[in-house]
Amino acid sequence: MRPYGTDRLRPAEGDRIVLASRLSKGWVARVAKTLTAAEFPGTAVRWEEQYYEVVDARAGVGGGVEYVLEPWCEHHVMRVVEGYDEVSEAARVKAYREHLAREKGRKAANFLALLTGHLPAIVQNEIADNVGLLPLRITFISILGEYALVIGCVLWMVSYLLRREPPPFALMIVTASLAIETTARFFVNYTQSRPIGSSVGLLAYTVWWLATGRRATSPFAVAKGWNVVIGETPDEQKMRDLMTTREPLLTLLPAPDQHRIAERFGYDYRRQSTIIAAGILVFSILGIASSLARGAFVSFLLACALAGEQIYRLAVMRRRPVGSVFGILVRPFVRKLL
Repeated sequence: MRPYGTDRLRPAEGDRIVLASRLSKGWVARVAKTLTAAEFPGTAVRWEEQYYEVVDARAGVGGGVEYVLEPWCEHHVMRVVEGYDEVSEAARVKAYREHLAREKGRKAANFLALLTGHLPAIVQNEIADNVGLLPLRITFISILGEYALVIGCVLWMVSYLLRREPPPFALMIVTASLAIETTARFFVNYTQSRPIGSSVGLLAYTVWWLATGRRATSPFAVAKGWNVVIGETPDEQKMRDLMTTREPLLTLLPAPDQHRIAERFGYDYRRQSTIIAAGILVFSILGIASSLARGAFVSFLLACALAGEQIYRLAVMRRRPVGSVFGILVRPFVRKLL
């Protein structure tokens, strides 16, 4: 038996061996039996056609991890078997180097967030996917930096005013443009929870993208999930949706119109007609009371007429649909259903 890579092997008590590794292999040690839990075997390792169990995993003296292995007991079931050979160790080293590269890229992206947050949104999303960070945070940090620049420009203009000199027109234009763009970026970043670049970042990245022969991500590409084509809603479904949203108004139409809509869309006047009529009746009674209090005779007559109509409608609705004087007002909103 021989170790691979930079691993070191030394014997231990009995038939156990200790494998010292500079990098963690992710192997799990055995869980000992307790009064309330059974023994749970450690990771099964296949090493030169022999099977070992990881009985202990501890920190090494000079760093790294030391794995204590012993031959696999037959009464345990192998759920997952980890291979220990030259190929598997090369894969672990490669994965570790990729992890270090991603971590380095993540730290660099966070450190340079004042700049990378100005890149187009699709580029920020790609950076976030590659190095594992939040693109929203990058954009937000760049927005804070841009606001700091706006404040600096405002203070610069104030210095001109204190000297009783007019600020340069170009400075005022730049400050106003930065303030408007930064506020718009903050609004999108905060309300829509997505990254957004700036005009300067888009221009700079586009120049770099063209200079490198368009080998990088295009700033004009559409992000994944945003270019999904949604089919046109069928006309019949549109009409049914319209009927559902305008159903409270249908009970105010004349009875023939309600019968026509019921034949086409299965409309049932009993679902909401009583509620609508009762609501109008309540407001009519309130109108009667307020008219009496103010001495408004015309309003009193109108409120009494509306209340009487709703009482009549509530009585007739037990047998059939009945319209209201408000049908003339709601008819333009439901004309497509007739």
